[in-house]
Order: sequence, then structure tokens, then C-alpha cells
Amino acid sequence: MINAASAQKRIELTPTYGYQFGGKANYVEGSIKLQDAANYGGILSVEADYGVLAELSYSYMETRGNFIPYRGNIDPRQFDLNVQYFQLGAVKELMEDDFRPFGLFSLGATYFNPKNNDIEDVWRFSITLGGGIKYFISEKIGIRAQGRLLLPMYFNGVGGYCGIGTGGSGCGLGVSTAVPLVQGDFSGGLIFRLGE
Repeated sequence: MINAASAQKRIELTPTYGYQFGGKANYVEGSIKLQDAANYGGILSVEADYGVLAELSYSYMETRGNFIPYRGNIDPRQFDLNVQYFQLGAVKELMEDDFRPFGLFSLGATYFNPKNNDIEDVWRFSITLGGGIKYFISEKIGIRAQGRLLLPMYFNGVGGYCGIGTGGSGCGLGVSTAVPLVQGDFSGGLIFRLGE
């Protein structure tokens, strides 16, 4: 069992490997379906508070996209691309023991990089939600398994208002976003624990 004193200040480095669901996006001209594929990456976790870790994560997937047009005057097409997630977030561990369930939230950017020169690269703001378990075999080595919902987004618009009335005055700001593609993954890795 890991005692509380040794867990107060810690850094965890976790190389990961898993399986990512490609997802489907609908556009005016047609739909794009990304094939499911393996992904790999890494996670750097630094304990920020009791049971809460700040995390920097990266994942990479090589996949193939299929464009299916809605109209007959556009040809269907296939293309290879890479999907990369760069995320900064937080993990909340639900127990302080060798076995630790956790929840996670992160935000950052997703990079869609087609290998065809005539298709543009795309960057999207993204968030992830997920959870999993950690199991520590020893003071320095553990196993991590997790599932995440991956949500790249684009912004539709920003609006603001100000008003004065009998009840007083006020101002507000609204941001509209959309999720064109919903992805998910299951991954795991070996935790290497550094620090005290």
C-alpha cells in the first residue's frame, strides 16, 4: 500500500497505447467517416492537490478517411490522415490506495493532418471527458487503464448584449460552438512514478 506521505508530491509518466474510434462528420457536400485505428501517446501527471493531478497528454492516430458525397456530381474519395490530440487537464482520484479509480477532464487542440497535398490541415479546439483506474504494483510502478470521449469543436459565433431597465443594468456574452465529430478511445499504459 502507498502511504500518504509518499503520495504528497509526485510526478507520473505514462506511455500509452490503445484503440480509437474514428467517428463521422456530416457536411453540406457529404459525410466523412474516419476508420477506427490504434493510437499511442503519453501522459505527464503532476500532483497539484490531495488526490488531484494536473495532466499534459498527447495521442496520435493514423487512419483513413472516406468521403461520401450526397450528390452525384461529386466523386467519393478516400485519403490517409493523422489525428493528434494535445490536451491539458485535471484528474481527480477517488481513492488514496494502491487501487485508484479516477475521472478526468481536459481541453486543448486537435490536429487533423491529411497526407494528400490537396486537402488542407485543420486545427480544432477540443475537450475530453473520461475515467479509468490506476493500480500501483509498487511505490514506483503502476498500471493505468482509461476511456475517453474526444470532442473536437468549432465556434459558430460570439454575441454580446448590454441593457438598462427598471431592475438595473447588465451585460452578457455568449459563445456558440458545435461538435462536428465525436471520437472516443480506450487506452492503457505503465505508470512510472517519480518524486517523493
